[in-house]
Amino acid sequence: MASNGDHQTTVKPPPSPSPLRNSKFSQSNMRILVTGGAGFIGSHLVDKLMENEKNEVIVADNYFTGSKDNLRKWIGQPRFELIRH
Repeated sequence: MASNGDHQTTVKPPPSPSPLRNSKFSQSNMRILVTGGAGFIGSHLVDKLMENEKNEVIVADNYFTGSKDNLRKWIGQPRFELIRH
């Protein structure tokens, strides 16, 4: 079979956004447990989760590598609970 040099290229459409973008995680009341929440990554995750005023966030940490100071701004908030364990 001879080829004349004409090539057809197919263009894939861009991927659709993740279904989690508009899922229940960002819309409804959630009680979320974050283990290691006093560490660097965990405390930033807690900050993001607490932005949604419908979320309740529970942090369990043993402070082995994290620090209670990373969560200071949330201590005393009614939607936040910190457990040392």
